[in-house]
Amino acid sequence: MIELGSRRRLRVNGRAKKVSAKRYIIDVERAYPNCPKYIQRRDWKISTGEAPSNISPNAPISIKGKTLTEAQTKLIAEADTFFVASAHLDHGVDASHRGGHPGFVQQLNTRQLRIPDFVGNSMFNTLGNFASYPYAGLVFIDFERGCLLQLSGRTEILWNHADPKQETGGTQRYWQFDISSWQESALPFQITWEFHDASPFIPEIVSAQAHNSSTNNLLSLKVERIRQEAEQIKSFRLRATNGEPLPAFKPGAHLQIKVQLPDGHHAERHYSLLSNPNNRDFYEIAVLAETNGRGGSLYLHEQIHEGDTIESRMPKNDFPMASSATHSILIAGGIGITPTLSMLHKLVAAEQSFEMHYSARSDSAFTFHDRIKQLAGNKAHFYASQDPHSQRLDLEHLLSTPKSGVHVYVCGPRRMISAVRDIAAAQGWPTAQIHFESFGTQPLANDRPFRIHLAKSNRTLTVPTEHSILDTLLDAGVDVPHSCKRGECSMCNTQVLEGEPDHRDLCLNAEERAISMCVCVSRARGKMLKLDL
Repeated sequence: MIELGSRRRLRVNGRAKKVSAKRYIIDVERAYPNCPKYIQRRDWKISTGEAPSNISPNAPISIKGKTLTEAQTKLIAEADTFFVASAHLDHGVDASHRGGHPGFVQQLNTRQLRIPDFVGNSMFNTLGNFASYPYAGLVFIDFERGCLLQLSGRTEILWNHADPKQETGGTQRYWQFDISSWQESALPFQITWEFHDASPFIPEIVSAQAHNSSTNNLLSLKVERIRQEAEQIKSFRLRATNGEPLPAFKPGAHLQIKVQLPDGHHAERHYSLLSNPNNRDFYEIAVLAETNGRGGSLYLHEQIHEGDTIESRMPKNDFPMASSATHSILIAGGIGITPTLSMLHKLVAAEQSFEMHYSARSDSAFTFHDRIKQLAGNKAHFYASQDPHSQRLDLEHLLSTPKSGVHVYVCGPRRMISAVRDIAAAQGWPTAQIHFESFGTQPLANDRPFRIHLAKSNRTLTVPTEHSILDTLLDAGVDVPHSCKRGECSMCNTQVLEGEPDHRDLCLNAEERAISMCVCVSRARGKMLKLDL
C-alpha cells in the first residue's frame, strides 16, 4: 500500500482471495511501514474524460506484445516510478515500489532493462526473491494517458558492478530484466495526477545538492525590514542582495535559513513564507521567539538587524495545495498563520472558493489581523481561545460533513493538528483531502538524556536533552532516511526492539507506534531504547 502524496508506504503480507469481479479480501498476517526514501510526491483525483486514443473506449481492454513500442520506450525513459512483483516458491509473492530520477531505468535494447538498486531498508525482500526465483513483473504508470504498462520477464542480479557515475548511490548493485512479454491496459476510470516534487534521496539529486552546497549555491538575502507583529513575533522582509527577482515558490513553501546556535555551531531552521507567491521582489517570514527552544529563533530575534545579510536554501514545499480543490478550508493556530497567509494570497488572486479559521489565545495575539481582513473579508473567522466571551473554534461542526473536492489545510499547535485529523477520520474524510504542517516539537521540562543501542552495529549512543535521536545518529555517522524533521513524513520511522518510546510524531498510527518510532522528534520514556539500526 502506498500513498504518493505523503510518501507513506505500508507493506501488508497475507493471503488474498477473490470474492467478486471487482473485490478481493486479504487476510492480513503482517503489516509494517516500509522505506519511503525514493517516492515522488503526487496527488490524484478521479476525473471524467475520454479513454486514451490508442485504447478502445470500452475499457478495460488490453493490447499485448513482446518488443517495446516507441511510445513504451519513451514512457520507460521518462519514468520516475514503477512497481515490481517478485515471488518465492515457499513464501508467496511480493509487490514493491521503485523510484528514481527520470531515466534511472536504463534500456539496454527493446527487450532488456537495467535498474540500479539504491540503499533501502536492508530487508532485501525483492532481491531475495530474485535470488531464489528469477521471474518478475514490472508495472509502469502512464500518468498522462491513464494507462498501465505491465512487463513480464526474467531477472539477474548484478553484484559489485562497475558504477563510475555513482548511479547506484554507492551500492554497486544493479538488476537486469529480460522482457518476455508486455501488456498495456487502460484504467477503467480516468485519474488526474499532480506532481509536487522528487524524492530528495535519489542519488542524482543528492549529488547535485552536494555540488550546489560545495559551490555555495545558496540564496544571499538582505534583511530589508524587521517589524514587531505581536508579542514575541517578528516579521522579516528579505530581498536578494544582487537586486534580482527571487526564485518562485508556491503557497505552503518555507525557507531553510542558516542560524548560529548558542554553543557557536551553525544549523538550519525552517520558516514558512507568508508573502504573496506572485511577488518575487521580496520574501517575508515571521519568527516566534522560543525562549525554551534550541536557539535558532532567538538568534534571528536578538542577533539579526535591518541591513544584515543571511543565507538560505531555495524555497522548499512540504505543505502544497491541491490544484483540484473546489473549496479550501484554512485552519490556523498561533504562528501557524504563516503558511496559511501565502495560501490566502493565492486563493484570493485566483478568485477561488475558501474560508479561513484562525485561533489564538487572545485578540492581541492575532498576528497579521488587518492583512487577513483586507484579503479575506468576511470569509475570515477569528477565535480567541482564552477569552470567555469569544466564540470557540468548533472543529466538530466545521468538519461534520465530508465533501468531494473540499480540501482542509491546518497549521498550528500539535493538539490542533491532531484534533483536525482525528475528527476528520471519524467523520469519514478521505486522508488525501486533509493537509497539515507543524513546526516540530519543543523540548519539555522533564526531558532527560537517555541511551540508544543500535542492534545491527552493536553501538551505544547517548542522546542529550537538547538533541533528537536523529541528530545524535547523524552526528555519529549513522545513515538514517529523513526529510521533514517534524514527525510528519514517517521517513525516519525506525523499528524499536526494546524499551518504550515517548511518541511525539503526527504520522504513525497505533499499530505502527507499537513496533516503531519517528526518531526525528520522539524520545524514550526510560533510560534505554534498542533500535533496529
